[in-house]
Amino acid sequence: MLTANNNLAKARKMNGETVLQVLARNPSAFVSETRPWLKLKQENSKQSQANELFENCLQAYRGDAGNSSMIQKVLFDAAEEGNIECLIMLIRFDFDLLLKTIDRKSIFHVAAEKRHESIFYLLNEKGSIGYLIIDNEEEDGSNILHLAAELAPKEKLNAISGAALQMQREMLWFKEVEKIVRPAFKEMKNGNKETPYVVFARTHEELRTKGEKWMIDTANYSMVVATLIGSTMFSGLIADGLDRSSKHYLAFSVASAISLFSSSTSLVMFLSILTSRYSYNDFVLWLPLRLLIGIASLCISIAAMMVAFFISFMLANHNGKELPVIFAVIGLFAIAPIIYGVLKWYLFIDIARSTFFRFKPRQRLLYKEVSHEPASPAIESSTAV
Repeated sequence: MLTANNNLAKARKMNGETVLQVLARNPSAFVSETRPWLKLKQENSKQSQANELFENCLQAYRGDAGNSSMIQKVLFDAAEEGNIECLIMLIRFDFDLLLKTIDRKSIFHVAAEKRHESIFYLLNEKGSIGYLIIDNEEEDGSNILHLAAELAPKEKLNAISGAALQMQREMLWFKEVEKIVRPAFKEMKNGNKETPYVVFARTHEELRTKGEKWMIDTANYSMVVATLIGSTMFSGLIADGLDRSSKHYLAFSVASAISLFSSSTSLVMFLSILTSRYSYNDFVLWLPLRLLIGIASLCISIAAMMVAFFISFMLANHNGKELPVIFAVIGLFAIAPIIYGVLKWYLFIDIARSTFFRFKPRQRLLYKEVSHEPASPAIESSTAV
């Protein structure tokens, strides 16, 4: 443990910046530079050491009123980077920091603009005081909802796969911020005479267009597969001489019916995507849900088609000498649905997470130990609207 004097010495300056500022922007960078042996430890250990160093350095400023401006700058550096650990240690150090602003922006305005969910949800712990803080307006008349209406930083968007899901996340976040502002804020105009909704439409038009193209391309490619499967299974070709009263025939019929029904369902879902209006609200639920059902139905259709083929091919070549050939052919044909399932699995999971897992505020972070916000706002990011 560092002594108070050592804390103060370290906290003062390092390459023109204080240790607190360095740690607020990058919690592990300073620890790695000053203690190389930590490179051999796990990331959690490095984070713990960084938090300890930050807290020790912070204590060196206790009672030193002349450094209040520096502490305030560290607070906003942590808010910009989404460093929830350092931010909470600063607030525990001085709760009055919650009321501080820079350019009339509080840390909650920064969190709304930069899409730092765990920081934004500290509002839930401050009650009415927190909601008074977000009533601040910028000099041009913009409120916190105007900031949420701006396009997210590139690093946040790039963490989400597909322009349509990026558009969905932006809509979800805008609606999430909209829930906590006063009704008057929703129609308030900024210096450019724009309401938050107008700002959102202006800044997200290009992303909406890309999302529409992404949805249409995905639907078109998948429709080709669904149409081919539907056409094949509708013909209902089976092996010659197959006893129609046998269990094998029943299994073949059921598999064919499931494949045809699933491919038809998939086709309808993809057609509904192609004929959608592609309004901003469509990206919140209906478009991702239709794509989710379409992909799931198509995977089921491919699997059922392979079962029907397996039954038909096995019965047409059923004798002891040809069994190795039968299994070899079936194995080759089974590769197709497996590859398709693997390729679509991550997309399926991303859509499901973004659609069904909503933003979940974490409770009482100011009074408990905290951990970093995940790099992918996927689910912490996934929240809804």
